[in-house]
Amino acid sequence: MSDYAEYCRAVETYLSKKNRGHLIRLVGPAFELVRRWAEQGLPLKIVMRGIDERVTRHEAKNKNSRRYPLHIEFCENDVLRAFDDWRRAVGSTIDVDRRSDNRATAKSLPKHLTSVMLRLTACLMNPEPWPGLHVVLNRVVRALNELREQAKTARGSVRSDLLRSLQTLDGVMMRDIRVGADAATIKAVETEVATELSAFRERMSQSAYEEATKLAVEQHLRVQLGLPRLGSI
Repeated sequence: MSDYAEYCRAVETYLSKKNRGHLIRLVGPAFELVRRWAEQGLPLKIVMRGIDERVTRHEAKNKNSRRYPLHIEFCENDVLRAFDDWRRAVGSTIDVDRRSDNRATAKSLPKHLTSVMLRLTACLMNPEPWPGLHVVLNRVVRALNELREQAKTARGSVRSDLLRSLQTLDGVMMRDIRVGADAATIKAVETEVATELSAFRERMSQSAYEEATKLAVEQHLRVQLGLPRLGSI
């Protein structure tokens, strides 16, 4: 979408929908942030995916989220993470300005683990969209509980090892979810992913395309189910 104003209006409209009809105009710094995404080539669908993830977390933490609509500035980190995932999947060399990105700030690992466990527990309270999902999530929650005990005293290289374990666990979780999902869900997601990757298909090898499809399908399922990234702290 070459028209930056149209891009910003699309983001504004989508955020309003996610805020249950509460319209927050993109003006001042908010408009500049979204315009910068447009200038730097972030696909609109990826911005929407990042908004979806932030809204899911916002609602999980705040039972009164209907009263407190989400502003686009608070979606920036999630948008950039979604863009990173997409860029790795398609092999894009697009780079972005991360002047506001504070994701590298060290955070409490035990607090992070508690947070993701709460989000997974919230998912377990929902009906299963297909048989076997809760088995996977329960297994992950138990593993996280063990890691949380270790994290309370983890420092230096031990903490780094725990973070790598989280990333590995996240990959296993999403693989098991993808493999266990029902055929109708996978077919619908793969159709959407094929559309997203169509512009890059010709320059990708078959193996690269298959890997990109797998990662994109897992990312769609993550958003659909409201699952956290276990290793993103």
